[in-house]
Amino acid sequence: MQISIETIRAIWEAEIHNVSEGTSFTRLNIAYIKEFETGGVGNGKELYFIVYKDNPREEGWYINAFDRTKNIPKLRQRSNIVFVVDDRVSDSDMHGLKYIRVRDVFFAIDQLREHVLSTINPLVVGVTGSVGKTTTATMIQSILSRRFECGRVYSKRLTPLNLSSWIVNYLDPSHQVLCLEYSMYRPHHIEVLTRILKPRVGILLNIKRVHLGVSGINTLLDIMVAKRPLVEKAETAILNADDPLVLSLKRRGDLTFSLNDFSTDAFVESDGDEVSMRLNFIGQSIRFRPYVRTDLFYYQSLASALVASFLDVSLEVVSDALNQFRPAENRIGWITLRGEKFLFDGDVTHAGRMSALAENRYSTSILLIAEFNFGEENISLQAEDLSEVFGRFSEVRVLDNQVNQEMLPRYHIKNCLLVPREQFLYGVSRFEFKVIHFGTYFRRYKDLDRLSTFLGA
Repeated sequence: MQISIETIRAIWEAEIHNVSEGTSFTRLNIAYIKEFETGGVGNGKELYFIVYKDNPREEGWYINAFDRTKNIPKLRQRSNIVFVVDDRVSDSDMHGLKYIRVRDVFFAIDQLREHVLSTINPLVVGVTGSVGKTTTATMIQSILSRRFECGRVYSKRLTPLNLSSWIVNYLDPSHQVLCLEYSMYRPHHIEVLTRILKPRVGILLNIKRVHLGVSGINTLLDIMVAKRPLVEKAETAILNADDPLVLSLKRRGDLTFSLNDFSTDAFVESDGDEVSMRLNFIGQSIRFRPYVRTDLFYYQSLASALVASFLDVSLEVVSDALNQFRPAENRIGWITLRGEKFLFDGDVTHAGRMSALAENRYSTSILLIAEFNFGEENISLQAEDLSEVFGRFSEVRVLDNQVNQEMLPRYHIKNCLLVPREQFLYGVSRFEFKVIHFGTYFRRYKDLDRLSTFLGA
């Protein structure tokens, strides 16, 4: 969304230096977001916000401290940039540059974001849960975009700065609906995000043992309390009735979905290669072929179908969208190796995500761990859970390499077999569901060539 100097004068109390009247900005660089790499905003004037965080771990939004003041010298030659600064930066530091001085750069960002939101006012659909948020948000957008102009905010760790940056750059006046996941890493995160962007519809998928051990998150009840603001702030919540903690948040008028309770607003009547879903909410049923036959995917489909029917999208559209659905990101997806079809999981190694794969509707299943990588997660809190999850697969093989040799005995991970490379894929055709996991693969490699080489496939 373009912002003019006239608009800036109207929403900010600011001192404007060396900027011509009539100037408009096509990029509002509050924080780095992925979309800046792929275009979508013009190459004209850029408003560059000098943001900073001195103690990022205190609030947990960021890993490292940062100070954009240090970027000013290397950006001096960029004639298209106008800086937004507060008292952290002196006038002498800005000598000869185009800049706008505000009382507080973060308050100025809030005002700019609220101006854009009040102008466009989209219907917001928010998704949270311990596992499956990104795919659910993508699925909902893929359905709703067939009827509405629908945007989606994507970030693996949503922060106030990158959410604001996305809103002011990519929220278009044509967007009727905005879909996003409300992610958390500290207990207060979702509450803050709901104040920035209040949901009309809020979806809570599940509460699992993810992020335990992070400051302030020690039990499943802690996770439930942290995610509760999305339900409380939403006009209508859509809740997983099979999760007792999630169901405990239900209010009058909220909708529920289930794989077990036929009295809920949406449930799966039968499954297999084709799934039959009953929507009691509108008294109709649909059929579709699931991308993967896991309980999580069924829950994601149920929640998405309820959102769509709540917003009066026809079930023909819902069924067609579910039949054609593919995940938007490359962290997980079907691949073929040696003529066999595998679901490849290249995300962080985590017991919660492994559990979502173990809870499947296939007769036999094998999990093949190419390499563990827990990222920033607390491994010690997951070891017992991983052993339990591994026991739900028909077989679990771990590739015999240095990383895995050290991991298994150190954390006493059980119910898996360490095997050499030549045995890793041997005889897998006898399993109906085959999963390969390689922790944080796509953080390190851009395509699947490395996987084939790594496995000797």
